[in-house]
Amino acid sequence: MHILRGLHDRITALGFAGAALSVGVIVVAFWSEVVARYFLAAPTVWAYAVASYALSPMIFLALPEMTRRRAHITIEYLVNGLPAKYRRPLASAVIATAALVCLMCAWITGAETWRQYVGDIETMSAFPVPKWWVSIFTPYGLLSSAVYFLRQLFEPPPAIRADEAVS
Repeated sequence: MHILRGLHDRITALGFAGAALSVGVIVVAFWSEVVARYFLAAPTVWAYAVASYALSPMIFLALPEMTRRRAHITIEYLVNGLPAKYRRPLASAVIATAALVCLMCAWITGAETWRQYVGDIETMSAFPVPKWWVSIFTPYGLLSSAVYFLRQLFEPPPAIRADEAVS
């Protein structure tokens, strides 16, 4: 299992680098559009499409790394109001639910991505590409995040804050 966890972490790190690259692609595309439109009076036909296509990898390649880091948004009002002995079971239930939701969404989006691939469906824009090229990142990100949530169920929890210590 240690080897699989390490492989998963390395793939996630590569994906996170891809997310950062996607941000760069978006910046360059819009910068090119601004220069072409306002300084050269020759707007591009590709910049908006490329920037919009880069949004999916930007989000769904970063999602597993954010899940690995436990950097997702949490609302701790209910948990902090509970006695310390109930906090971990509730946190485990929330993590299990998040894993289940991510798995279900990965299945649904994976099936849709497959349908787009088999049907040879293209995006509707001035710069069309096969739609699955954009969609494939969604099931990957959701599945990888689900795996991280499942890993969190079986790994030691992060350090307990001083205000959570059991007296």
